[in-house]
Amino acid sequence: MQYVPTYVYVLLCVLVYVGIRRCYPRTIRVERTIVFPLAFVLLGASSVNRLFPGAGWPDYALALFTLAAGIVLGWLHASRWRLGFEPIATVDDSGVRRRGMRVRLPGDPSLLVTLLLMFALEGFLHYAVETRQPWAASEQFVSLAFAAWGMLAGMPLGRALNVLVRSIRAAGERSSHPATSFE
Repeated sequence: MQYVPTYVYVLLCVLVYVGIRRCYPRTIRVERTIVFPLAFVLLGASSVNRLFPGAGWPDYALALFTLAAGIVLGWLHASRWRLGFEPIATVDDSGVRRRGMRVRLPGDPSLLVTLLLMFALEGFLHYAVETRQPWAASEQFVSLAFAAWGMLAGMPLGRALNVLVRSIRAAGERSSHPATSFE
């Protein structure tokens, strides 16, 4: 690893920008809450799989276990949030009416912390593997890498799933009580 490519610095700036923006309250479509966490899971899984092609089923099982633990932690974290839901109806270009929900999310620095930890983890893993550190080839290192990925990728996914489930419940309550407003 002779040098750090320019795109890595650009990626770090983008991640910091996204993380700082998430520190402030915002209103978005509910569906958007799941996009970033799913990308996080898929890209992270692809990365650890490429870095450690010789990983065995115990490593993948550990990754799934820690992913589930991260989802639970993320769910518990988001369950403390006070969310506001508002229904929206739009008409697309073909004249089809679509219904959806917007959610008011509180500002939360946890995504910034998660993004920076994941960036640091990826950098560390790539450095260790590319410089052929002897300890990077050990089974314990591979297991720890998979476990760290699972935990860090699971937390944003758990928060997003919590928001999605709460929006579905809010939509159900709204349809059964149309005169009620939500906060």
